[in-house]
Amino acid sequence: MKKLILPFLILVLISSTAVGQLNSVGNIMSAGTADASKIFGAYLKPYANAFGSDLNGGWYNTAKVHKLLGFDLTLTINTAFVPSSDKTYDVSKLGLKGTTSGSPIAPTVAGKNSSGPNVTYNQMVGTTNVTLASFNTPKGTGLGFIPSPMLQLGIGIIKETELIGRYVPNINIGDNGSVSAWGFGLKHSIKQWIPGVKMEPFFHLSFFGGYTQLKTTSKLNFQKEYYTNLNSGITFTDNTGGAKFDNQKMEMKVNGMTFNILASFDFPVITLYGAVGISNTKTNLKLKGDYPMISVSGTNPPAIVSLTDPLNIEMKSMSGSKTKPRLNGGVKFKLSVITIHFDYTYANYSVVTAGLGISVR
Repeated sequence: MKKLILPFLILVLISSTAVGQLNSVGNIMSAGTADASKIFGAYLKPYANAFGSDLNGGWYNTAKVHKLLGFDLTLTINTAFVPSSDKTYDVSKLGLKGTTSGSPIAPTVAGKNSSGPNVTYNQMVGTTNVTLASFNTPKGTGLGFIPSPMLQLGIGIIKETELIGRYVPNINIGDNGSVSAWGFGLKHSIKQWIPGVKMEPFFHLSFFGGYTQLKTTSKLNFQKEYYTNLNSGITFTDNTGGAKFDNQKMEMKVNGMTFNILASFDFPVITLYGAVGISNTKTNLKLKGDYPMISVSGTNPPAIVSLTDPLNIEMKSMSGSKTKPRLNGGVKFKLSVITIHFDYTYANYSVVTAGLGISVR
């Protein structure tokens, strides 16, 4: 059991590395919810896309469908690679209200482990030019790839149809984060409906559709002392009512859906398989809990107020498009009931898959 859990721990640790680079999350929130949403969206887009690509991979290693009550239990690791074009973003194109100094090119979460440009927010309060926020955009992790392990069970049902389920129980890593996933898919033989082709013993053709949802959470810590340490030359009024701000967390849900036509040549020891299809991903990023924010009204001194659940960002597919084509090919080796497979998916975010399973046809 520990060996099965290990890949999921790797996923959480990599996710934690990304979250660790968001130690300046409080600084970003000090820019206000509108600008914070833009920075978070640009910074985290590569990992959202990579997770989505991972979730749409690893569903199959043959077009052949299990016989009634035949089954396979398979552990796969899908690794999506972030293209170089998505390892940076241009802060000047986000339409921020703050002032950017230095080069406007900042690393995304998949970019280099170096800070981005400084963003400063000033506002006149009476006759005083007050600094309300000043921060550098977050560093990248230096990790241009994201592996996502998945444990799934496929079982043959009626009419040469196979039902596939995926499930990762909620796994906690200390007190800082968690990860969970679930999904379902359906594979149906097309070969059986084509005269002549249905008699071919080694060639198989089928349709597959699948949906997966991944959820990660990470605790955050942004306190109102950030504002008092700005040295703005003015005292911020505390209107938080003694809020402790100890319930903050970042929650990310990634949904992946894919539809494919599968083909395979299944021989006794080796299977060659491929697929062509489309995929769709959607990511929802939320900051939950209470956060200290700045409120400015007229000539009154800026006030620190408490804001609950300040961010809810939705990111759709790659660069906002609804669907993307995918082309996949791979090979499977079968030794008695043990299977090992490898495949590659060609797409904007390409995915390499490796899997180990038990299969009883």
